[in-house]
Amino acid sequence: MCAAAAAFSSPAAAAKPKCAHASATPSHLTATAAAHTLQCLINGVRRQHGLRSVRANGRLGLAARRHAQDMANRDFFSHVSPGGATVESRIKHAGYLGGVHEWWLGEALAWGQSGAGAPRAILKGLLNSPPHRAILLSRSFRDVGVGVAKGAPNGSGHSALTVALDFGRVKR
Repeated sequence: MCAAAAAFSSPAAAAKPKCAHASATPSHLTATAAAHTLQCLINGVRRQHGLRSVRANGRLGLAARRHAQDMANRDFFSHVSPGGATVESRIKHAGYLGGVHEWWLGEALAWGQSGAGAPRAILKGLLNSPPHRAILLSRSFRDVGVGVAKGAPNGSGHSALTVALDFGRVKR
């Protein structure tokens, strides 16, 4: 009887992405595992909305990792660093905008502790915020860099994750 009930799961349940570590808390994740999981979840949501997946870009990833680590280390949470670095300047410094004629950039930031720091919870929070949802579900973006740092911008320890998601698209 139990097996028969499982065989008739809804199409909506089947469409949900199966991403490893989606519900794992920060203390049970490495930053790398959390980053891979977040990208998997983002692409699952994009596919559910009929959008192309975004592909990992090493230069955007570098900019995102540096920013997430900077926020966790220096206890701030902003798209502009205390020294004045902006999304565009960080991404340019990482080499993503070299030799391009046009570009589109977007950034979403998040952090969470304990259960609220699980990748699925972080994504849910971003999707519940209209400006962040618009970035995650934008047709304009083709590339993503996922930066994750252990710790939080409020000084808490490794039971938290700080996340920077840098999205982009370039025309050469």
